[in-house]
Amino acid sequence: MEIKRRSVIKLLLGFAAGLNSLSSWSQGWPDRSIKLVLGYTTGGASDATARIITRPLEQIIKQSVIIDYKPGAGASIGAEFVAKSNPDGYTLGLVDTGPLCIAPNLRKVAYDPLTDFTPLSYVCTTGLVLIVNPELDVKNVQELIALAKAKPGQLSYASSGVGSVHHLAGELFKFKAGVSIVHVPYKGAGPALTDLIGGQVPIMFATIGPALQMISAGKARPLGVTSLTRSASLPNVPSIAEQGLKGYEAVLRFMVMGPTKLPPTVASKLQADFKTMIGDQSVVGELKKLGNDEIIYKTPTEILALIQDDYRKWGSLIREAKITLDT
Repeated sequence: MEIKRRSVIKLLLGFAAGLNSLSSWSQGWPDRSIKLVLGYTTGGASDATARIITRPLEQIIKQSVIIDYKPGAGASIGAEFVAKSNPDGYTLGLVDTGPLCIAPNLRKVAYDPLTDFTPLSYVCTTGLVLIVNPELDVKNVQELIALAKAKPGQLSYASSGVGSVHHLAGELFKFKAGVSIVHVPYKGAGPALTDLIGGQVPIMFATIGPALQMISAGKARPLGVTSLTRSASLPNVPSIAEQGLKGYEAVLRFMVMGPTKLPPTVASKLQADFKTMIGDQSVVGELKKLGNDEIIYKTPTEILALIQDDYRKWGSLIREAKITLDT
């Protein structure tokens, strides 16, 4: 009995020592550079967003932040890397709606979007814009719906690929408007936008930032934005929701996540640091130039609620529209 009691005491003392060691370690965090994992290649909107937030973050934490590109499988490879990384605060991820809410509804992924991450910061919402080739004789959403109903299955829309938010934005539009428009997937948003401008495909749901130049040049006509409210980047373009498709919303939400089981002191410090960064008006201004909106701090609870809502929403659409990776 005495031996068992000594063993228990020894175990508790060891556990307490471990906690003290963890506390001591976390108080010294960070003492080296931090890796920010991105599930996409260089040059896109995600990359631009990552570059904008790393510079001020470095000034706040007094350490360098290195962007680590791990593209593939709709950004799921990058998300998995973050989820399975050592929870020491030195590997974080800039993750969006795709790998968190869309990919898990399309394929088996090696992580749980709700339990395998520690939410650290909301960064921004990236809306899309419904654009058409100027040769298509429609000026607003209702005219497009009328044309699509008059020509069922004869119109087509481009996307950056099957399972992308651009694809699902189109499917959500078809579902809510009750129209038949053919999906034409491309290997990236760039080629899709090029073909829309060239007249090979008349309709596209495009990320606002890359589409702005084409809209300004008159090479693409905007019909509506996919956020519930108007975008600051296109204030004169009404939302699709306010043009008759009530509740229509198709956006990408960018969040910074860490792996689960991050030490509470490290998670709290990161959350406070990101809150400071998001409150920097120069950062807000740079993010808005990319066509981003809703650049505000959200609590971990609020972030999880958004992920859960979007997971259910896109999962329901994917099942309803019978979308598969072979679609």
